[in-house]
Amino acid sequence: MIETIKNVSNILFFCIVSFVAVLSYLQARKTLFAPIRTETFKLQLKIFEEILLYFQKKTEFQFLESFDLDRIVSLNALKMADSYVSNFFPDEIKINKESREEIFRPLIGAIVSKRHAEQFFQQADSSKPSPRMDKEEKKITNPALVLAKWKKFEHGAVGFTKNYQDQIHDLRRLAASPLIPNKLRDLILEFERAVSQNLEFVGKTITELAQLMPDHFPNAVDMQKFSYHWIWTEYNHKRHDFEPIAKRILNYLNEYLKVEEILK
Repeated sequence: MIETIKNVSNILFFCIVSFVAVLSYLQARKTLFAPIRTETFKLQLKIFEEILLYFQKKTEFQFLESFDLDRIVSLNALKMADSYVSNFFPDEIKINKESREEIFRPLIGAIVSKRHAEQFFQQADSSKPSPRMDKEEKKITNPALVLAKWKKFEHGAVGFTKNYQDQIHDLRRLAASPLIPNKLRDLILEFERAVSQNLEFVGKTITELAQLMPDHFPNAVDMQKFSYHWIWTEYNHKRHDFEPIAKRILNYLNEYLKVEEILK
């Protein structure tokens, strides 16, 4: 009997000691990791602030302006117009190449369609000699053939500016932060996809509207009055809107931080 009581006492003792040890560990862990949690939360608040500054109080026009889409559309439309002139009015309208180089200087890169890449950037087969190219390609003067050639036109290389590239880099940097929730990251990446698709729409819109050039500018005199604004208007009808996604990002941050509850 005494031995049994002794054994039970020992078991209770070790249970109590173990329980106290666990509680002590949990309390020590809270104390030990509290500074780390605090610093992590501070870093998280900093990235949240950057996201808020990026998306907050921006109108649709301001997003378009920040991604330089107006200038991107105008410069790409001008490239299409130059191709149109070269096809239809090569002897009537002379394009100043030096002037064009200066105008197109803001374009630092381009996205290229698959078809355009296959047509113009095919890797040469080094095992076969390159065919000799005539110095001057024979000019097509038959109006029907000129028009038929133009109907195959594709604006397959869409140039973009440094402003556009910088904004894309900023979005990717914000989305790449390990401190933001996955849902917020997905929303930022959705916004970036909308931006990228809007750049692709520049090429698609210009390719489509290029077929209307013979109707709008049937002669060299009309072509001298070329303006990209009708292309910009049509592009605006087709592109993705930025504001709805930006609002979803801001709403998510508001709910995540429980700003309204804190301010009560």
